Amino acid sequence: MKNIHDRRMTVRKGFFIFFVLLCLAAAVFFLLEFRLKPVIAQVGRVQARSMAVETMNGAVCSILEEMNISGSDLESVSVTEDGRLNSINTNTVLTNKLKNMITLRCQKALSEIKSRRVDIPIGTISRLDILNGTGPSIPVFLSMTGTVSSDFSGEFESAGINQTVHKLTVEITAEINVIMPMNSFSETVSTSVLVGETVIIGSTPLAVAQKDD
Repeated sequence: MKNIHDRRMTVRKGFFIFFVLLCLAAAVFFLLEFRLKPVIAQVGRVQARSMAVETMNGAVCSILEEMNISGSDLESVSVTEDGRLNSINTNTVLTNKLKNMITLRCQKALSEIKSRRVDIPIGTISRLDILNGTGPSIPVFLSMTGTVSSDFSGEFESAGINQTVHKLTVEITAEINVIMPMNSFSETVSTSVLVGETVIIGSTPLAVAQKDD
């Protein structure tokens, strides 16, 4: 009888331990699903945007360095016979080539972001300002794909008395898809990179012209 009683006690103890472990697992799941998931997603979104912008800026800078392009290669100032400013001429062939290279390079660079580790401190997850950025970190891995488009834009900016600067920038927009544990999302990321500028002495030009060679 004693052996049977001991066996029953052992079984009951085993069921109790199993029930406690089950409750702990449920509590952990609840914590991950309803507490950590939104915070991790928010931090992951910020990190993904920063990562995408940094990647695209780096791609543009590498192309400009490889092609050894300066502002004078992309646009030139045209003056009239009496020396007055007439227009700014943009080299459309070169800018179109550059735009295509930037689009393809940025898209390739974004697609190469696979399982990039991001460490999120426990203090940040707690949502307490005093603990933000403190404590041990939870590693989260991000993967990214995206579709990129780019275009050039120019603007005039005052640079002092009787001086104007024409800035040529490339505007890049990426529709990225971010995959991370417990969550995935889409995001639109934009950045602009200055690729050339021309200092104009005199009045603002009347027109911006384009040339094909």
